[in-house]
Amino acid sequence: MASVAAELHRAGFDVTGSDAGIYPPMSDFLAGQGLRVFEGFSPDNLPSDGLIVIGNAVSRGNVELEAALDRSLPLISLPELINRRYLASRPGLLRRSVVIAGTHGKTTTASLTAAILRQAGLNPGWMIGGIPRDLPVPCAFGGGSEFVIEGDEYDAVYYDKRPKFFHYRPHFAVLTSVEFDHADIYPDFAAVKDAFRKFVRLLPRAGRLVAWGDDDTVCEIAGNASCPVIFYGESAGCDWRLEMGTSGESTCGEILSPEGGRWTMEIPLPGRHNLLNALAALIVVREMGVSVESSLEILKSIKGVARRMELAGEFPHGGSSVVLYDDFAHHPTAVRETLSALKQRHPDRRLWAVFEPRSNTMVRKRFQNELAAAFNDADYVILGALHRQERLPEDERLDRWAVAAGLEQSGKSAWVEDSVEAIAELLGRHLRGGEVVALMSNGSFGGLKDKLIKKITGNG
Repeated sequence: MASVAAELHRAGFDVTGSDAGIYPPMSDFLAGQGLRVFEGFSPDNLPSDGLIVIGNAVSRGNVELEAALDRSLPLISLPELINRRYLASRPGLLRRSVVIAGTHGKTTTASLTAAILRQAGLNPGWMIGGIPRDLPVPCAFGGGSEFVIEGDEYDAVYYDKRPKFFHYRPHFAVLTSVEFDHADIYPDFAAVKDAFRKFVRLLPRAGRLVAWGDDDTVCEIAGNASCPVIFYGESAGCDWRLEMGTSGESTCGEILSPEGGRWTMEIPLPGRHNLLNALAALIVVREMGVSVESSLEILKSIKGVARRMELAGEFPHGGSSVVLYDDFAHHPTAVRETLSALKQRHPDRRLWAVFEPRSNTMVRKRFQNELAAAFNDADYVILGALHRQERLPEDERLDRWAVAAGLEQSGKSAWVEDSVEAIAELLGRHLRGGEVVALMSNGSFGGLKDKLIKKITGNG
């Protein structure tokens, strides 16, 4: 929503917005773009005329939505707006949508894809659901044929419960992974898989699907495509194969093409999962005419996306230092991959995992056992407060104390804390220097990052 709002503002539209909770990095971005944003919802926020774009977090009963309906103001969902403004061909401009879909890695892979196309001179448009550090803005119309968009499987709006990506007219698509998520939308894993099956069926015969070939579910879903499928991964059956290399200041691996070509891929981002994201981006842009060599050169200096394993700083402490990362991980798989990558990058440091169970899936018991296992590479674990736990019956909620007890039994130190102030105090007492701290949340985590920096530096 924020990315598109800023693009419309730059294009000359008068844009305002309302939200119940606004936090960095997007709040800082919107302020820098000069947009008027109202904290909270009120009928007074509505314009007298114009188009009202409804986000999928807004439902009937919202006072601003109800006022818009009472006044017969025109409404549209964000995916509908994107479809009409950015993805529709028009005289002199043939649009080919490049949709990056999957449970994990969408934002990073979409950002890398758009960055490679842009630096290769193809003048793409893009819409990224975060703050890409390799692009000037999260959303741009572009002047070329290609439009890169993050294909979200979450529903579109209160009156259209289909996934957003059904609106995105894919010509090229990437499928990074398929796991159960969004428990408030999908009743079970079968429903998730069905959504992705229908998505790949949207691809035209002349299109391309780039799919992660190491996962049986992804391979099964890719079989529903009517276009050629290009599999990538580490297993022998993949068309493009990755062989992991070293992980230090850069992450390296060898990639092998279907034709027998072999290259070294080097990226500044940590982790095997980011090498796979980069490989997916390289393959899909190759289908658009960008050479492997050009992509590899561009990838050497990528910065990634804000709050995706973002280095918040290294701070002197206890005769050594504390390295702090801010991450968006909110699913056991993402937590596991994030911690594994950080352990590889900092093998000689103790690793603290500080996790906020905030998503509509993670506040439930659905992944309770998997969550405990996801912390395998951490030395210490802190579990924060359940987000909006009052919306769930107690017997359906994630039992953080059970997770912590299991971690203690496996030899780790674990805490459960409901207050971000208490978490900051706990870390302030225990950090001795020589540690890595990973803050993981798909929200603001109550401003924990800034509070912790003050504790570490002695300014709070």
